[in-house]
Amino acid sequence: MNKKLLVTLMAMGLTGIAHAQTNVTIYGTVDTGLIKETGSDVRMGSNDDSLIGFKGTEELGSGMKATFQLERRFDLNNGVKFSGNNALDILQGADPDGEDGVEWQGAANVGLQGDVWGAVRLGRVNSILIENFGDLDPFAVTGVATALVGNNILYSEQLANTIRYDSPSWAGFGFSASYTLGQDTHHGNGSDIFGGKGYDDYGNDGFGIGLKYDNGPLMLTANYERLADSDKSWLWNAGGAYTYEGFTVSLGYQSTKVKSAAAYVLADVDSEIDQKDWLVGLQYNTGPHTVKFSYNRGEVESHTEYDGKANKYSLGYTYDMSKRTSLYAMVAYTDSDNDSVGEIYNSNGVADDSVTGVQIGITHNF
Repeated sequence: MNKKLLVTLMAMGLTGIAHAQTNVTIYGTVDTGLIKETGSDVRMGSNDDSLIGFKGTEELGSGMKATFQLERRFDLNNGVKFSGNNALDILQGADPDGEDGVEWQGAANVGLQGDVWGAVRLGRVNSILIENFGDLDPFAVTGVATALVGNNILYSEQLANTIRYDSPSWAGFGFSASYTLGQDTHHGNGSDIFGGKGYDDYGNDGFGIGLKYDNGPLMLTANYERLADSDKSWLWNAGGAYTYEGFTVSLGYQSTKVKSAAAYVLADVDSEIDQKDWLVGLQYNTGPHTVKFSYNRGEVESHTEYDGKANKYSLGYTYDMSKRTSLYAMVAYTDSDNDSVGEIYNSNGVADDSVTGVQIGITHNF
């Protein structure tokens, strides 16, 4: 055989082996539609965050892999990067709408994964608590019909400066834990961000733990999280879901304690805040059709004008045109004790004690 041909074939073979050992995936979501809510004009908006992401693995041998993930979110209607309202980002000094906003608003991490011991990731990772609890909401904590927990004052879907561990699944049971490093500077002496209120020592590291059982028709979860740089504010939740012949019923509860320093930054309230949220979800799927309903109840206690309760009722329909493209329509009504409580729980942030929202749109995943 010609030596040049032999060398070429060997090179091609080695290249094939390298490709077999390395896997990189480009994925994303594009979503847009129309939204009309009480107190707001008709606007273009999304039910799910539009994003583009890159994730990959490299085989290292002995059942071990290197992993990475990068995810950038954006507003499909104008191309601007997604600002979001991530509590931890704000507490650590990011301006969601300014130049200091987070570039990779989704995940941005690297790690190792083993068949036997699980996976470790370092960087910006998903919150265990929100990730697990989100499975209970028929509306996936997005859009005008989102569960009230999506308006939690400490809501932080992603956690920066974090190490996260996920166990393998043992007959449906899994365990996750995370540790978040707080900022060393704590915004100097605290006088700027707290307006001279004296909250100088609000910095702390954060951590989270989560348990989840997901096997067949039954899913159960319980989670706890203390947010970094939040004056040791915390939240916990628990719930479950059961599926039978296309019907899925879900129940969930979440309790939150926002300490004074974090409450001042996130809600402009010079007092501790307690939040309690309940969720009841019902979903029916048959073929390409899915009908969704949820009832949510929220309570806020702060010894300020933000004291009160809110009830939310949501109804939605999704039609899957294919495995990747779907049309949706939903309506939601939120009734709060007063305008201030409505400002916390209304999906458009309007200070109104009664808000109705209607949304239609299209989602495509790739």
